[in-house]
Amino acid sequence: MPEPAESSFLRPAFLTALVAALVSIGVSAVLVLLARGASDLSLVSFGRASVRTWLVSMGSGIEAGAVSVGLVPLGATLVCLVIVAAVAAWIVAEPLHDLVAFAASSAGAYGVIAGVASTVTNAGGVDISTTRAALAAFVVGGLGAALGSAVRHRDAERWWFTSSDDVRAVIRAAVPGIAAVLVSATAVVAVLLVRGVARAGDLWALLDPGTGGGVALGVGSLLAVPTLILWTTSVLLGPGFALGTDTSVDLSGAQLGQVPGFPVLAGLPAPGQFPDWVFVLGLVPLLAGVLCGWRLVPGAREGVLARVVLGGAAGALAGLVLGVLVALSGGAIGPGRMADAGPPALTPLLVAVPVMAVGGAIGAALNHYRGGRAPRPSDTSATGRPRLWQRDEPAGADRRVH
Repeated sequence: MPEPAESSFLRPAFLTALVAALVSIGVSAVLVLLARGASDLSLVSFGRASVRTWLVSMGSGIEAGAVSVGLVPLGATLVCLVIVAAVAAWIVAEPLHDLVAFAASSAGAYGVIAGVASTVTNAGGVDISTTRAALAAFVVGGLGAALGSAVRHRDAERWWFTSSDDVRAVIRAAVPGIAAVLVSATAVVAVLLVRGVARAGDLWALLDPGTGGGVALGVGSLLAVPTLILWTTSVLLGPGFALGTDTSVDLSGAQLGQVPGFPVLAGLPAPGQFPDWVFVLGLVPLLAGVLCGWRLVPGAREGVLARVVLGGAAGALAGLVLGVLVALSGGAIGPGRMADAGPPALTPLLVAVPVMAVGGAIGAALNHYRGGRAPRPSDTSATGRPRLWQRDEPAGADRRVH
């Protein structure tokens, strides 16, 4: 009796998960060595520290006595996602027939590896949630596998979950709105970091991390920038963010208490009330929503009501994505007063969705009426030069056309 044919996606999916996990743990091990040194760690403790660093970088969180870290380090998470994508692009040499099954299998295997790793390394008073570690790895593994296969074979069109032209148009139109808000927040962070270079240098000198520790501290500071960008996004949305019980920043001003001596935090604005013009930055989400509606291409739907509805949906989707990202950027980063850091969980989402939806509707309406005013030829069926009549000829059926 012939054996059943093996599924084509299982082997590359499991290989992607296993190799990506090993590579990610290897990168984490290098950082651990740089930060703590080889002489301070036994082989077992070094292995545990490397695995824990990998799990925390994906957002598993960690608790060690009174110290609790629940914040998702989005910069490190992006690195893990890129590693999975690169491994998937290397392993999946031939296009797969069932791409969704491949991504789901990769995500499941990656999540199982992370869950087992968290269970094994929970010792010595250090605890990592197995459920959270597996869930975070599942998301990273699935997205990374899908991205790697799509980039390798340039078949992103096959990943669409729907055939509806309207849904595709809404998703495509939401992308520039998301990018506009994030680019604006990045510009604000860049300006603040440049202005705080001197303070960052003073903090670095006080820490005196040494050569290896300096490399690890520099990498950690660089990976913290995406989190700062999302915190600044929350400021543009209105709610702002907190950094401990006595520190908060929003569009009205900054109230700074004791701040951790992390060099990248030198980019925090000076305490006090901001100038009145800063409130103009609060228009960024609305204008980004307008951009969503303006970029909407709804296919055959030409009515103004349909465009406005789809434009509002595109803006709402952009606000939803931004709200979720901002919510993920907050969490505990230490004991006591540092148990609450980052933006509030729901407020940015509740602000972003309606504001950007209104902007999307406005942008779609503006684009519709702009298109309606565009000049159109009087007879699109004719080719060549337009029809002209002799001015001295009377109107009638016998009028000659030249």
